[in-house]
This record gives sequence, structure tokens and C-alpha cells, in this order.
Amino acid sequence: MLKILIPVDFSDESEEASLYALHLAVASQQAQLLLLHCFQDYLADAEPDILTPVPTTASEEITERVIYRNEEEAQDQLEELYGQLQREAHQMGSQVYIERTFIHGLPEEKISEEAKRFKPDLVVMGTKGESNIARSFFGTVTTKVVQELKVPVLTIPVAYQGAHLRKVAYATDFSKTDSKSIMQLQRILEPFQPLIYCVHISDNKNPREDREKLKQLREKLQQNAPNQKLEYTLLEGDDVAEALQKFVHHEAVDVLALTTHERGMFSKILSPSLAQKLVLHSEVPLLVFHDADHE
Repeated sequence: MLKILIPVDFSDESEEASLYALHLAVASQQAQLLLLHCFQDYLADAEPDILTPVPTTASEEITERVIYRNEEEAQDQLEELYGQLQREAHQMGSQVYIERTFIHGLPEEKISEEAKRFKPDLVVMGTKGESNIARSFFGTVTTKVVQELKVPVLTIPVAYQGAHLRKVAYATDFSKTDSKSIMQLQRILEPFQPLIYCVHISDNKNPREDREKLKQLREKLQQNAPNQKLEYTLLEGDDVAEALQKFVHHEAVDVLALTTHERGMFSKILSPSLAQKLVLHSEVPLLVFHDADHE
């Protein structure tokens, strides 16, 4: 059974991510979705902890009513999204099991806690545009989720439409964990049977060595998964992001995947210039695997 955790904040981005996750679940036939909303009221957080009873002022009473109303609205929004996914699943003729949970606390903390309890195979999150960069993919929440979770995280760009999964590009750097990540990618997307491109961007310094490493990766994968649809491509270029984006566009790739190799490496790999091309300006979802061997 495919288990997918979907953190939501009721933005258009998280709604699109939820629908994308539902598409994955329906294709898998046996799947379980968990919608997670972490409620954090900044008005409440701004108030100091009170250890002893004190008289309540009029302004404090107003603040309490606002907090209660905000929480009630968030609960209603979660129920509305839950109902929407239930209806969508029913229209698709699917019996996907959908749950929802409403938790108080910081998202970057509660998402990890819920992932340990739920044990998902995949986390799906929406990403916002460049104007919302501080609150989205490169904000504290998503960065911590990617770094701390031991499961793949799939991010859906704000402008992405549809859920086609015919072609996937995996950006390899010839790490020893590449074959493991690719096999995990195949398992997650097995119902779609996509063509997977294993792509390496060569900086022209050692093209012969890169070709040999790509050959070794091909031989290893052929032994482990001889019947899978895999192609191997060596591209040249000094700008990794630009080369990958051109390949994604030219080959009509539906998902771009890569593996991070250690804590903190995520932000290093996705530097601001690379981020604009791979995430903020990407027209396809990005699937990030976490290399636990480098913990």
C-alpha cells in the first residue's frame, strides 16, 4: 500500500498538491492519504506564558475570540478539502482511503512527528512563486522537512497543471546511492510505468570518465531491474540547472528527481540561481530523495 502524507495550508498550491497526490494514489489502487494541517496562531504565540490567573482585559477577550475563530475556520477548511478529495476519488471510481488530522504546533516540528507515526512512502507539498520564497520551498518548513525526513519529498510547482507521468528524469552524480534512489523511484511510480532518463551533466573535464561511470550505473541497474524502461544520457555544460531544464523541456519530462547527500546539502545543491530554474521557475514537479547513508 502506498502511503502519502500531504501537509496543507489551504493555499491554491497545497490544494493542487493534494489533487496530484490523489492522482498517484488512485493509480496505485491500494493507497492511503493523510491530510495534515498544523495550526499555529501567531496571536496566541505572541502572548507570554501566564503561570498564574490574572484579570482578563477587554483586548485579551477579543484576542481569544479571534484565535478561536481562526482555529474554527482552519478546521472547516480542512474538512472542505477532505470532502473535495473524497468526491474526486469517488468520481474516479477509486476506494482510496483518505484521512485528515488537525494538529497544534510548528509545521517544521509536527510534520516530522506525524511522519514518524504515519510512516509514509512519500510526502507531497506545494511550492509557491518567487514572491513568496521566504514562506515556501526555501522557507524553514520545507527545508527542514527535506533534511529531516527519511522519505522522498515531491514538490509541485504553483503553475503546474495535470498529473502526467510518462517521462521522468533522474539527475545522477554517480553517487553510490543512485541505484537505490532510482529503484525507489520505480516503485513509487510503478503504476505509470514511465520512461526514466538517468541524466548526468558533465563539466567537460573528464568526459571519458563520466561515460564510464554512466556505463557502470547502467550495468548495475540492468542487473537489479532488467525489465524497466531506462535510458542513459550524458549532457555537457557548466550550468547544471540550465542543462537539466533544457533537457526537461526538449524531452517533455514530467518529473525531475535528484538525491541529496547530507544535512545542509539540500540548500547547497539548490543555491539561489539553481533554485530559480529547478523549483521556482520549473514547470514540472521535483522529487527529492534523502541519502540516509550520509547522516
